[in-house]
Amino acid sequence: MMNNNLYLKILWALLYGIVAFYTFTDKTMMAMYWMAGVMFAQAVLDLVYYFLPKSKTEMTEC
Repeated sequence: MMNNNLYLKILWALLYGIVAFYTFTDKTMMAMYWMAGVMFAQAVLDLVYYFLPKSKTEMTEC
């Protein structure tokens, strides 16, 4: 994960919790669908955050 957004980290934890729930209740196909969807969403959002312009405060923090 490239960004440091706390809300997105909480979102991913909740969504992966749903995956764990489906895994441990013997619904493996549903768990695989959720896992694929969550991983795809995480990759797309990380890519979007990568291409967003950085603020000046982040650039001068070196």
